[in-house]
Amino acid sequence: MLYLQDVTIKRDTKIVFHNWSIKIKNSKITIISGKNGAGKSTLLRAIAGFIPLEKGIIKNNNNEIFKDIIKWGKNLIYIDSRNGLSKDLTVYENLKIWSDMRGWNASDDDFQKALNSVDMLNHKKLYISQCSEGLKKRAALSRLYLSILFDVEFWLLDEPTNELDKKSIILFNKLIQKFLENKGTVLLACHELKLFDFNYELLNLDLLKK
Repeated sequence: MLYLQDVTIKRDTKIVFHNWSIKIKNSKITIISGKNGAGKSTLLRAIAGFIPLEKGIIKNNNNEIFKDIIKWGKNLIYIDSRNGLSKDLTVYENLKIWSDMRGWNASDDDFQKALNSVDMLNHKKLYISQCSEGLKKRAALSRLYLSILFDVEFWLLDEPTNELDKKSIILFNKLIQKFLENKGTVLLACHELKLFDFNYELLNLDLLKK
């Protein structure tokens, strides 16, 4: 259980969440919905550790996650609209360097399978600067396959289906299903719920913050 207890979170100088508590089930997918500005991205960034809490704590199975932020960081994947890709490297090079930075001993076969999971194998030699926005998103999402191999427990995904075509969304759904089968936990900010073909918990910020 991921438990946010009496948290206050700011975005710049604005308080977005004030003395707010919520429990999120592990080994499930929770979709965070709400209007623009409701705090979907802010919440994900706070859980990932990119935004400091003004007040309160976040626990995972009764352990405060920020007491060991390095361990927590290794236990999650965070992907947002910026994708975290270097434009001067190829699709393959981006994936390999990202994996090496996490200390994973991934093989070339692992990288090939990861790229194939999002239909990027034929684009692996493309530089990111040559890629469309849809290809960039798929290149970033290839990390998800690798994370399953190396037992990451949490995916924090901010609008991951933006820029994806129908075929890519189907592949993304398959990755989520595989992760859930491995007892992974997904927190996903999205406003198009009809894109997903699995059961999910819904965290509607418009309702919960009233």
